[in-house]
Amino acid sequence: MPDLGMVMPNMGTTHLATPQSSSLADALFPGTKQRVLGLLFGQPSRSFYANELIGLAGSGSGAAQRELANLAQSGLVNVTAVGNQKHYQANADSPLFEELCGIVQKTVGLRSAAASMTLLLSPSSPEASPPLPR
Repeated sequence: MPDLGMVMPNMGTTHLATPQSSSLADALFPGTKQRVLGLLFGQPSRSFYANELIGLAGSGSGAAQRELANLAQSGLVNVTAVGNQKHYQANADSPLFEELCGIVQKTVGLRSAAASMTLLLSPSSPEASPPLPR
């Protein structure tokens, strides 16, 4: 058996390289809550059904449903039953409505808008304009 030298076990230590950059939204809200709040308070006049929010948030079903339940229980979000679907919408009567809309616009909303524009401008997007003739 060849001598490969001494093996130093990694006992859960972390290397202090460069600190990861963190956005203001990351500091204020965890990932799933950030995306759900961004959708609901970024478009406060629109209602979303649960599966639509889960898909747009890009998170697990359980995590998104927990966030929606917490937001509904706190009164920040209204829940309306339409047939067998639950529709969620930002509660304009909530005392924090204006503040949350502002926070979302200044943090999550900018990133969301940039992502939407990138998607619209990508060549594979059906909404993208056809290339100009040469």
